[in-house]
Amino acid sequence: MEMFEGSKESVDSLTPADASAFDDLYSRNLLNAAEEVIYFKDLESRFVRVSLGCAQLHRRTQDEMIGLTDFDLFDVSHARAAFADEQEIIRTGEAVVNKEERERWSGRPDTWVASSKFPFRDPDGTITGTFGISRDVTRRVLAEQESARLALATQATNRRLKEVEAQLRSVLDGSTDTIARYDLALRYRYINPAGERLRGLRLDQLRRRTDREIGMQEHALALWEPALRRVIATGRPEQVEFWLTDESSEGQRWHHTTLAADREPGGAVVGVLASTRDITELKLAEQALAHQAMHDHLTGLANRHLLMKTIEQALERLHRAPRQHVLFFVDVDNFKSINDTYGHDRGDKVLVQLADRLTGLARRDDTVARLGGDEFVVLCEGVSNLAHVRDIGDRFVAALSEPYRDGTTTIEVSASVGAAMTDDPASSPSDLLSRADGAMYLAKTNGRNQFHLRDG
Repeated sequence: MEMFEGSKESVDSLTPADASAFDDLYSRNLLNAAEEVIYFKDLESRFVRVSLGCAQLHRRTQDEMIGLTDFDLFDVSHARAAFADEQEIIRTGEAVVNKEERERWSGRPDTWVASSKFPFRDPDGTITGTFGISRDVTRRVLAEQESARLALATQATNRRLKEVEAQLRSVLDGSTDTIARYDLALRYRYINPAGERLRGLRLDQLRRRTDREIGMQEHALALWEPALRRVIATGRPEQVEFWLTDESSEGQRWHHTTLAADREPGGAVVGVLASTRDITELKLAEQALAHQAMHDHLTGLANRHLLMKTIEQALERLHRAPRQHVLFFVDVDNFKSINDTYGHDRGDKVLVQLADRLTGLARRDDTVARLGGDEFVVLCEGVSNLAHVRDIGDRFVAALSEPYRDGTTTIEVSASVGAAMTDDPASSPSDLLSRADGAMYLAKTNGRNQFHLRDG
Protein backbone atom coordinates (compact mmCIF):
# COMPACT_ATOMS: atom_id res chain seq x y z
CA MET A 1 0.00 0.00 0.00
CA GLU A 2 2.85 2.42 0.77
CA MET A 3 4.07 2.29 -2.82
CA PHE A 4 0.96 4.24 -3.87
CA GLU A 5 1.34 7.06 -1.36
CA GLY A 6 4.33 8.86 -2.95
CA SER A 7 4.64 11.80 -5.31
CA LYS A 8 3.60 11.98 -8.95
CA GLU A 9 7.17 11.05 -9.90
CA SER A 10 6.90 7.83 -7.91
CA VAL A 11 3.66 6.99 -9.72
CA ASP A 12 5.23 7.69 -13.08
CA SER A 13 8.05 5.28 -12.24
CA LEU A 14 5.68 2.36 -11.53
CA THR A 15 6.20 -0.86 -13.40
CA PRO A 16 3.29 -2.13 -15.57
CA ALA A 17 2.41 -4.64 -12.86
CA ASP A 18 2.49 -1.91 -10.23
CA ALA A 19 0.34 0.35 -12.42
CA SER A 20 -2.21 -2.41 -12.87
CA ALA A 21 -2.35 -2.94 -9.13
CA PHE A 22 -2.73 0.83 -8.65
CA ASP A 23 -5.63 0.98 -11.15
CA ASP A 24 -7.34 -1.96 -9.50
CA LEU A 25 -7.02 -0.43 -6.04
CA TYR A 26 -8.12 2.98 -7.30
CA SER A 27 -11.23 1.55 -8.99
CA ARG A 28 -12.13 -0.45 -5.89
CA ASN A 29 -11.87 2.60 -3.64
CA LEU A 30 -13.92 4.62 -6.11
CA LEU A 31 -16.64 1.99 -6.38
CA ASN A 32 -16.75 1.45 -2.62
CA ALA A 33 -17.37 5.16 -2.03
CA ALA A 34 -19.58 6.07 -5.00
CA GLU A 35 -23.30 6.53 -4.43
CA GLU A 36 -23.86 6.55 -8.18
CA VAL A 37 -24.89 3.37 -9.98
CA ILE A 38 -21.68 2.13 -11.61
CA TYR A 39 -21.10 -1.44 -12.70
CA PHE A 40 -18.82 -3.69 -14.73
CA LYS A 41 -20.04 -6.81 -16.52
CA ASP A 42 -18.30 -9.65 -18.32
CA LEU A 43 -19.06 -10.95 -21.79
CA GLU A 44 -22.07 -12.88 -20.44
CA SER A 45 -23.47 -9.71 -18.84
CA ARG A 46 -22.66 -10.97 -15.34
CA PHE A 47 -21.76 -8.35 -12.76
CA VAL A 48 -18.05 -8.49 -11.89
CA ARG A 49 -17.80 -5.25 -9.95
CA VAL A 50 -20.40 -2.69 -8.79
CA SER A 51 -20.44 0.57 -6.89
CA LEU A 52 -21.86 0.87 -3.40
CA GLY A 53 -24.78 2.85 -4.85
CA CYS A 54 -25.56 0.07 -7.33
CA ALA A 55 -25.58 -2.58 -4.60
CA GLN A 56 -27.78 -0.46 -2.35
CA LEU A 57 -30.22 0.12 -5.20
CA HIS A 58 -30.69 -3.64 -5.45
CA ARG A 59 -30.70 -4.06 -1.66
CA ARG A 60 -27.63 -6.27 -1.70
CA THR A 61 -23.98 -6.01 -0.73
CA GLN A 62 -21.35 -5.44 -3.35
CA ASP A 63 -20.08 -8.99 -2.95
CA GLU A 64 -23.61 -10.39 -3.31
CA MET A 65 -23.96 -8.66 -6.65
CA ILE A 66 -20.95 -10.46 -8.18
CA GLY A 67 -22.04 -13.12 -10.67
CA LEU A 68 -25.67 -11.96 -10.88
CA THR A 69 -27.33 -10.84 -14.10
CA ASP A 70 -30.21 -8.49 -14.79
CA PHE A 71 -32.44 -11.56 -14.98
CA ASP A 72 -31.83 -11.99 -11.23
CA LEU A 73 -32.78 -8.38 -10.50
CA PHE A 74 -35.45 -7.17 -12.96
CA ASP A 75 -38.47 -8.54 -14.72
CA VAL A 76 -37.81 -10.61 -17.84
CA SER A 77 -38.72 -7.94 -20.40
CA HIS A 78 -36.37 -5.38 -18.90
CA ALA A 79 -33.57 -7.91 -18.45
CA ARG A 80 -33.85 -9.04 -22.08
CA ALA A 81 -33.65 -5.46 -23.35
CA ALA A 82 -30.56 -4.72 -21.20
CA PHE A 83 -28.86 -7.96 -22.29
CA ALA A 84 -29.53 -7.16 -25.96
CA ASP A 85 -28.01 -3.68 -25.56
CA GLU A 86 -24.87 -5.04 -23.90
CA GLN A 87 -24.37 -7.80 -26.45
CA GLU A 88 -24.67 -5.22 -29.23
CA ILE A 89 -22.01 -3.07 -27.53
CA ILE A 90 -19.71 -6.10 -27.25
CA ARG A 91 -20.32 -6.98 -30.90
CA THR A 92 -19.88 -3.49 -32.35
CA GLY A 93 -17.74 -1.74 -29.77
CA GLU A 94 -20.10 1.25 -29.92
CA ALA A 95 -21.33 2.87 -26.72
CA VAL A 96 -24.92 3.67 -25.79
CA VAL A 97 -25.13 7.12 -24.21
CA ASN A 98 -27.93 8.54 -22.03
CA LYS A 99 -30.56 6.00 -22.92
CA GLU A 100 -33.63 6.50 -20.73
CA GLU A 101 -35.48 3.39 -19.71
CA ARG A 102 -38.01 2.25 -17.18
CA GLU A 103 -36.85 -0.19 -14.54
CA ARG A 104 -39.62 -2.44 -13.29
CA TRP A 105 -39.33 -3.80 -9.78
CA SER A 106 -41.19 -6.43 -7.86
CA GLY A 107 -42.80 -5.06 -4.71
CA ARG A 108 -41.82 -1.40 -5.19
CA PRO A 109 -42.56 1.42 -7.62
CA ASP A 110 -40.91 1.47 -11.01
CA THR A 111 -38.08 3.92 -11.60
CA TRP A 112 -36.63 5.65 -14.64
CA VAL A 113 -32.88 5.88 -15.30
CA ALA A 114 -30.63 7.47 -17.88
CA SER A 115 -27.90 4.92 -18.64
CA SER A 116 -24.66 5.15 -20.54
CA LYS A 117 -22.93 1.85 -21.40
CA PHE A 118 -19.46 1.42 -22.88
CA PRO A 119 -17.29 -1.46 -24.08
CA PHE A 120 -14.66 -2.47 -21.47
CA ARG A 121 -11.30 -3.34 -23.02
CA ASP A 122 -8.13 -4.96 -21.68
CA PRO A 123 -4.70 -3.34 -22.24
CA ASP A 124 -4.53 -5.00 -25.65
CA GLY A 125 -7.82 -3.36 -26.70
CA THR A 126 -9.81 -6.56 -26.62
CA ILE A 127 -13.39 -6.14 -25.39
CA THR A 128 -13.78 -8.16 -22.21
CA GLY A 129 -17.15 -6.85 -21.10
CA THR A 130 -19.09 -3.66 -20.52
CA PHE A 131 -19.31 -1.01 -17.88
CA GLY A 132 -22.13 1.43 -17.28
CA ILE A 133 -23.21 4.45 -15.32
CA SER A 134 -26.88 5.11 -14.52
CA ARG A 135 -28.57 8.19 -13.13
CA ASP A 136 -32.00 8.08 -11.50
CA VAL A 137 -34.22 10.47 -13.48
CA THR A 138 -37.51 9.32 -11.97
CA ARG A 139 -38.42 12.73 -10.56
CA ARG A 140 -37.79 14.47 -13.84
CA VAL A 141 -39.66 11.85 -15.87
CA LEU A 142 -42.62 11.88 -13.48
CA ALA A 143 -42.63 15.68 -13.57
CA GLU A 144 -42.58 15.62 -17.37
CA GLN A 145 -45.35 13.02 -17.42
CA GLU A 146 -47.41 15.08 -14.99
CA SER A 147 -46.77 18.17 -17.08
CA ALA A 148 -47.85 16.31 -20.20
CA ARG A 149 -50.91 14.96 -18.39
CA LEU A 150 -51.84 18.44 -17.22
CA ALA A 151 -51.31 19.79 -20.73
CA LEU A 152 -53.62 17.11 -22.15
CA ALA A 153 -56.13 17.74 -19.37
CA THR A 154 -55.97 21.47 -20.08
CA GLN A 155 -56.50 20.85 -23.77
CA ALA A 156 -59.43 18.55 -22.97
CA THR A 157 -60.86 21.13 -20.57
CA ASN A 158 -60.49 23.88 -23.15
CA ARG A 159 -62.20 21.72 -25.75
CA ARG A 160 -64.99 20.94 -23.30
CA LEU A 161 -65.33 24.61 -22.39
CA LYS A 162 -65.63 25.48 -26.07
CA GLU A 163 -68.22 22.74 -26.51
CA VAL A 164 -70.17 23.95 -23.46
CA GLU A 165 -69.86 27.53 -24.66
CA ALA A 166 -71.19 26.52 -28.08
CA GLN A 167 -74.03 24.58 -26.47
CA LEU A 168 -74.84 27.47 -24.16
CA ARG A 169 -74.74 29.88 -27.08
CA SER A 170 -77.10 27.60 -29.00
CA VAL A 171 -79.47 27.46 -26.02
CA LEU A 172 -79.36 31.22 -25.49
CA ASP A 173 -79.81 32.00 -29.18
CA GLY A 174 -82.60 29.47 -29.63
CA SER A 175 -84.48 30.13 -26.40
CA THR A 176 -87.85 31.87 -26.58
CA ASP A 177 -87.26 33.13 -23.03
CA THR A 178 -85.47 36.41 -22.47
CA ILE A 179 -82.13 35.89 -20.70
CA ALA A 180 -80.23 38.97 -19.55
CA ARG A 181 -77.36 40.04 -17.28
CA TYR A 182 -77.34 43.31 -15.35
CA ASP A 183 -74.50 45.04 -13.53
CA LEU A 184 -74.75 46.59 -10.07
CA ALA A 185 -76.14 49.81 -11.57
CA LEU A 186 -78.98 47.81 -13.24
CA ARG A 187 -77.42 48.33 -16.67
CA TYR A 188 -77.50 45.65 -19.34
CA ARG A 189 -74.36 43.56 -19.79
CA TYR A 190 -75.93 40.91 -22.04
CA ILE A 191 -79.27 39.96 -23.56
CA ASN A 192 -80.10 37.07 -25.88
CA PRO A 193 -81.91 37.37 -29.26
CA ALA A 194 -85.34 36.72 -27.70
CA GLY A 195 -84.71 39.65 -25.36
CA GLU A 196 -83.63 41.84 -28.25
CA ARG A 197 -86.94 41.09 -29.98
CA LEU A 198 -88.93 41.82 -26.82
CA ARG A 199 -87.10 45.10 -26.18
CA GLY A 200 -87.00 46.06 -29.85
CA LEU A 201 -83.29 46.89 -29.54
CA ARG A 202 -80.01 45.11 -30.29
CA LEU A 203 -77.51 44.18 -27.59
CA ASP A 204 -75.11 46.92 -28.67
CA GLN A 205 -77.97 49.42 -28.26
CA LEU A 206 -78.89 48.05 -24.82
CA ARG A 207 -75.45 47.55 -23.28
CA ARG A 208 -74.75 49.91 -20.35
CA ARG A 209 -78.32 51.24 -20.41
CA THR A 210 -81.07 50.56 -17.86
CA ASP A 211 -84.66 49.49 -18.47
CA ARG A 212 -85.75 52.93 -17.31
CA GLU A 213 -83.50 54.53 -19.92
CA ILE A 214 -84.95 52.41 -22.73
CA GLY A 215 -88.52 53.28 -21.75
CA MET A 216 -89.93 50.34 -19.78
CA GLN A 217 -93.47 51.20 -18.68
CA GLU A 218 -93.64 52.85 -15.28
CA HIS A 219 -95.99 50.36 -13.62
CA ALA A 220 -93.57 47.54 -14.54
CA LEU A 221 -90.52 49.49 -13.33
CA ALA A 222 -92.22 49.89 -9.94
CA LEU A 223 -91.93 46.10 -9.52
CA TRP A 224 -88.80 45.48 -11.58
CA GLU A 225 -86.20 47.84 -10.16
CA PRO A 226 -86.84 47.09 -6.44
CA ALA A 227 -86.63 43.35 -7.17
CA LEU A 228 -83.25 43.76 -8.92
CA ARG A 229 -81.92 45.82 -6.02
CA ARG A 230 -83.09 43.24 -3.46
CA VAL A 231 -81.19 40.49 -5.28
CA ILE A 232 -78.04 42.64 -5.31
CA ALA A 233 -78.42 43.48 -1.62
CA THR A 234 -79.28 40.00 -0.31
CA GLY A 235 -77.93 37.60 -2.94
CA ARG A 236 -81.22 35.70 -2.73
CA PRO A 237 -83.35 34.88 -5.81
CA GLU A 238 -86.59 36.72 -6.56
CA GLN A 239 -89.70 36.01 -8.64
CA VAL A 240 -91.43 38.89 -10.45
CA GLU A 241 -94.64 38.98 -12.48
CA PHE A 242 -95.56 42.04 -14.52
CA TRP A 243 -97.43 43.00 -17.65
CA LEU A 244 -96.46 45.22 -20.55
CA THR A 245 -98.67 46.82 -23.14
CA ASP A 246 -98.15 45.14 -26.50
CA GLU A 247 -98.24 47.99 -29.00
CA SER A 248 -98.64 45.61 -31.95
CA SER A 249 -101.85 44.10 -30.58
CA GLU A 250 -102.90 46.90 -28.21
CA GLY A 251 -103.25 44.25 -25.52
CA GLN A 252 -101.35 43.16 -22.44
CA ARG A 253 -98.58 40.59 -22.35
CA TRP A 254 -97.79 39.01 -19.00
CA HIS A 255 -94.24 38.03 -18.06
CA HIS A 256 -92.73 35.96 -15.24
CA THR A 257 -89.08 36.56 -14.34
CA THR A 258 -86.68 34.60 -12.15
CA LEU A 259 -83.87 36.77 -10.81
CA ALA A 260 -80.64 35.36 -9.37
CA ALA A 261 -77.39 36.89 -8.16
CA ASP A 262 -74.56 37.02 -10.72
CA ARG A 263 -71.41 36.20 -8.74
CA GLU A 264 -67.69 36.38 -9.46
CA PRO A 265 -65.55 33.25 -8.74
CA GLY A 266 -64.88 34.54 -5.22
CA GLY A 267 -68.61 34.68 -4.49
CA ALA A 268 -69.14 38.46 -4.48
CA VAL A 269 -72.33 39.66 -6.18
CA VAL A 270 -71.47 41.60 -9.35
CA GLY A 271 -74.94 41.87 -10.85
CA VAL A 272 -78.18 40.04 -11.59
CA LEU A 273 -79.15 37.23 -13.98
CA ALA A 274 -82.72 37.43 -15.28
CA SER A 275 -84.73 34.78 -17.10
CA THR A 276 -88.10 36.06 -18.35
CA ARG A 277 -90.90 33.99 -19.87
CA ASP A 278 -94.08 35.16 -21.58
CA ILE A 279 -96.96 33.71 -19.52
CA THR A 280 -99.82 35.51 -21.26
CA GLU A 281 -101.49 32.27 -22.35
CA LEU A 282 -101.18 30.89 -18.82
CA LYS A 283 -102.66 34.08 -17.37
CA LEU A 284 -105.56 33.94 -19.81
CA ALA A 285 -106.16 30.32 -18.86
CA GLU A 286 -106.06 31.23 -15.16
CA GLN A 287 -108.49 34.07 -15.75
CA ALA A 288 -110.78 31.74 -17.69
CA LEU A 289 -110.70 29.20 -14.86
CA ALA A 290 -111.34 31.92 -12.28
CA HIS A 291 -114.26 33.18 -14.37
CA GLN A 292 -115.68 29.67 -14.65
CA ALA A 293 -115.39 29.24 -10.89
CA MET A 294 -117.44 32.42 -10.33
CA HIS A 295 -119.90 32.31 -13.22
CA ASP A 296 -122.73 30.16 -14.51
CA HIS A 297 -121.58 28.04 -17.43
CA LEU A 298 -124.87 28.34 -19.34
CA THR A 299 -125.68 32.06 -19.13
CA GLY A 300 -122.30 33.57 -18.19
CA LEU A 301 -123.95 35.32 -15.23
CA ALA A 302 -122.46 35.39 -11.74
CA ASN A 303 -123.04 32.13 -9.86
CA ARG A 304 -124.19 31.69 -6.26
CA HIS A 305 -120.63 31.90 -4.87
CA LEU A 306 -119.88 35.21 -6.58
CA LEU A 307 -123.34 36.56 -5.72
CA MET A 308 -122.96 35.89 -1.99
CA LYS A 309 -119.49 37.43 -1.99
CA THR A 310 -120.81 40.50 -3.83
CA ILE A 311 -123.72 40.91 -1.37
CA GLU A 312 -121.28 40.66 1.54
CA GLN A 313 -119.09 43.41 0.07
CA ALA A 314 -122.14 45.60 -0.62
CA LEU A 315 -123.27 45.27 3.00
CA GLU A 316 -119.78 46.18 4.25
CA ARG A 317 -119.90 49.38 2.17
CA LEU A 318 -122.98 50.48 4.12
CA HIS A 319 -120.65 51.21 7.06
CA ARG A 320 -118.98 53.94 5.01
CA ALA A 321 -121.91 55.14 2.90
CA PRO A 322 -125.40 54.51 4.36
CA ARG A 323 -128.05 53.89 1.69
CA GLN A 324 -130.61 51.30 0.56
CA HIS A 325 -129.80 48.06 -1.27
CA VAL A 326 -132.42 45.84 -2.84
CA LEU A 327 -132.20 42.18 -3.86
CA PHE A 328 -134.59 40.87 -6.53
CA PHE A 329 -135.34 37.14 -6.66
CA VAL A 330 -136.70 35.88 -10.02
CA ASP A 331 -138.29 32.48 -10.65
CA VAL A 332 -139.54 31.48 -14.13
CA ASP A 333 -143.17 30.34 -14.00
CA ASN A 334 -143.96 26.78 -15.08
CA PHE A 335 -140.48 26.24 -16.48
CA LYS A 336 -140.73 22.47 -16.00
CA SER A 337 -143.53 22.32 -18.55
CA ILE A 338 -141.33 24.19 -21.06
CA ASN A 339 -138.61 21.56 -20.64
CA ASP A 340 -141.14 18.74 -20.87
CA THR A 341 -142.79 20.18 -23.98
CA TYR A 342 -139.87 21.55 -25.96
CA GLY A 343 -136.90 19.64 -24.52
CA HIS A 344 -134.01 20.67 -22.32
CA ASP A 345 -131.97 22.18 -25.15
CA ARG A 346 -134.81 24.55 -25.98
CA GLY A 347 -135.32 25.19 -22.28
CA ASP A 348 -131.66 26.20 -21.94
CA LYS A 349 -132.08 28.67 -24.81
CA VAL A 350 -135.08 30.18 -23.03
CA LEU A 351 -133.00 30.65 -19.88
CA VAL A 352 -130.19 32.30 -21.85
CA GLN A 353 -132.62 34.75 -23.44
CA LEU A 354 -134.24 35.59 -20.10
CA ALA A 355 -130.76 36.16 -18.62
CA ASP A 356 -130.02 38.57 -21.48
CA ARG A 357 -133.26 40.46 -20.80
CA LEU A 358 -132.39 40.88 -17.12
CA THR A 359 -128.86 42.02 -17.97
CA GLY A 360 -130.25 44.51 -20.47
CA LEU A 361 -132.47 46.10 -17.81
CA ALA A 362 -129.85 46.12 -15.04
CA ARG A 363 -127.61 49.10 -14.42
CA ARG A 364 -123.86 48.87 -15.10
CA ASP A 365 -123.03 48.41 -11.39
CA ASP A 366 -125.85 45.95 -10.68
CA THR A 367 -125.07 42.25 -10.27
CA VAL A 368 -127.17 39.71 -12.19
CA ALA A 369 -126.74 36.09 -11.10
CA ARG A 370 -128.20 32.67 -11.79
CA LEU A 371 -128.63 30.52 -8.71
CA GLY A 372 -129.38 27.41 -10.72
CA GLY A 373 -132.32 25.93 -12.58
CA ASP A 374 -134.80 28.69 -13.39
CA GLU A 375 -133.85 31.04 -10.52
CA PHE A 376 -132.14 34.40 -11.02
CA VAL A 377 -131.12 37.17 -8.62
CA VAL A 378 -130.38 40.86 -9.25
CA LEU A 379 -128.57 43.01 -6.65
CA CYS A 380 -129.15 46.75 -7.03
CA GLU A 381 -127.13 49.01 -4.76
CA GLY A 382 -128.16 52.54 -3.79
CA VAL A 383 -131.84 52.60 -4.80
CA SER A 384 -133.54 55.89 -4.02
CA ASN A 385 -136.96 54.88 -2.64
CA LEU A 386 -139.76 52.31 -2.64
CA ALA A 387 -141.25 53.69 -5.83
CA HIS A 388 -137.93 53.15 -7.57
CA VAL A 389 -137.83 49.56 -6.34
CA ARG A 390 -141.37 48.87 -7.53
CA ASP A 391 -140.60 50.38 -10.92
CA ILE A 392 -137.58 48.11 -11.35
CA GLY A 393 -139.55 45.04 -10.25
CA ASP A 394 -142.43 45.80 -12.61
CA ARG A 395 -140.03 46.27 -15.54
CA PHE A 396 -138.43 42.90 -14.78
CA VAL A 397 -141.87 41.22 -14.81
CA ALA A 398 -142.83 42.93 -18.06
CA ALA A 399 -139.58 42.06 -19.84
CA LEU A 400 -139.67 38.43 -18.75
CA SER A 401 -143.29 37.97 -19.87
CA GLU A 402 -142.45 38.66 -23.51
CA PRO A 403 -142.80 35.40 -25.52
CA TYR A 404 -139.63 33.53 -26.45
CA ARG A 405 -139.20 33.36 -30.21
CA ASP A 406 -136.72 31.24 -32.15
CA GLY A 407 -137.45 30.96 -35.85
CA THR A 408 -140.96 29.55 -36.15
CA THR A 409 -141.08 28.55 -32.48
CA THR A 410 -142.87 30.80 -29.99
CA ILE A 411 -143.02 29.96 -26.29
CA GLU A 412 -145.08 31.88 -23.77
CA VAL A 413 -143.05 32.67 -20.66
CA SER A 414 -143.46 34.65 -17.46
CA ALA A 415 -141.73 35.05 -14.11
CA SER A 416 -142.55 35.81 -10.50
CA VAL A 417 -140.31 38.44 -8.90
CA GLY A 418 -139.80 39.19 -5.21
CA ALA A 419 -137.57 41.76 -3.54
CA ALA A 420 -136.12 42.56 -0.13
CA MET A 421 -134.46 45.83 0.94
CA THR A 422 -131.88 46.67 3.58
CA ASP A 423 -129.82 49.58 4.83
CA ASP A 424 -128.40 47.60 7.77
CA PRO A 425 -124.69 46.72 7.45
CA ALA A 426 -125.23 44.01 10.06
CA SER A 427 -127.52 42.10 7.71
CA SER A 428 -126.26 38.79 6.41
CA PRO A 429 -126.23 37.83 2.71
CA SER A 430 -128.14 34.62 3.40
CA ASP A 431 -130.83 36.48 5.37
CA LEU A 432 -131.31 39.04 2.60
CA LEU A 433 -131.51 36.27 -0.01
CA SER A 434 -134.01 34.34 2.13
CA ARG A 435 -136.26 37.39 2.47
CA ALA A 436 -136.19 38.04 -1.28
CA ASP A 437 -136.99 34.36 -1.91
CA GLY A 438 -139.95 34.64 0.46
CA ALA A 439 -141.24 37.70 -1.41
CA MET A 440 -140.96 35.81 -4.72
CA TYR A 441 -142.94 32.92 -3.21
CA LEU A 442 -145.73 35.32 -2.27
CA ALA A 443 -145.77 36.67 -5.84
CA LYS A 444 -146.07 33.12 -7.17
CA THR A 445 -148.77 32.27 -4.61
CA ASN A 446 -150.75 35.35 -5.61
CA GLY A 447 -151.01 34.21 -9.23
CA ARG A 448 -147.51 34.36 -10.77
CA ASN A 449 -146.25 36.83 -13.39
CA GLN A 450 -146.08 39.66 -10.84
CA PHE A 451 -143.78 41.53 -8.45
CA HIS A 452 -143.92 41.51 -4.66
CA LEU A 453 -141.81 43.63 -2.26
CA ARG A 454 -141.11 42.11 1.13
CA ASP A 455 -141.70 44.51 4.04
CA GLY A 456 -139.03 44.51 6.78
